[in-house]
Amino acid sequence: MPSIKKETAGNATVYTLRNTKGNELKVTNLGARLVSMRFRDKNFTNRFMFKDDAAAGIVLVDGAKDFADIIWQAEEFIEGVKFSAELNGKSASVMYSVSNDNEISIKYEGTNIEDISTEVVFALPDADFRACQKGAAWEKISAEKIYPVTEPAEVEMELGMFGYDPGCPIDYLDAGLKNAANIFSAEAEIDIIVYATQDKIAAQAVEGGLAIKTVGNVKGQTVYMIKNRK
Repeated sequence: MPSIKKETAGNATVYTLRNTKGNELKVTNLGARLVSMRFRDKNFTNRFMFKDDAAAGIVLVDGAKDFADIIWQAEEFIEGVKFSAELNGKSASVMYSVSNDNEISIKYEGTNIEDISTEVVFALPDADFRACQKGAAWEKISAEKIYPVTEPAEVEMELGMFGYDPGCPIDYLDAGLKNAANIFSAEAEIDIIVYATQDKIAAQAVEGGLAIKTVGNVKGQTVYMIKNRK
């Protein structure tokens, strides 16, 4: 469970979730966005996983950015920060958590909407990507292609996986997470493993990084595991 601190940034508030390894996830109540993830690699060098851009971790409600420029209500919990908002008869909530095993958990819920997701842009221009479905292979990401994952590989969740601790409130056993995608970066010497309950996931090279978007399943969860190479 992370420590949480907050600071004012203009008319918004930025929340910093820090685990016991000193890695930090920053989120803001402006649009319930992801702001940054500072990750220390095996050489104790700071790496910033997300593109330094206002839209790098934007929340999409029914595929649109209507909620992106409003202030969401924030609540702090032992496992992280939950943002909630209502607009035009629709309501959505996003819960951000970070574990001591460097797993970013994003849980989504909504009312009167079809889907809610977060489009995350990782600052990994050298990334290779593998869609975890039948017949998928590692491939260097190309800006000209979109890589949909429509049949994520089923994963049998068990205690002990992902550093799961029965005393930790992050529930990796909730809703049947599936291994949706793997990313690796030789330059950063890290692997990012994506697990999701969403119906679809897609990746695409964008300027300065790699965008991953999950779509579907209003009550869903996405987990990004950030691992040092052995």
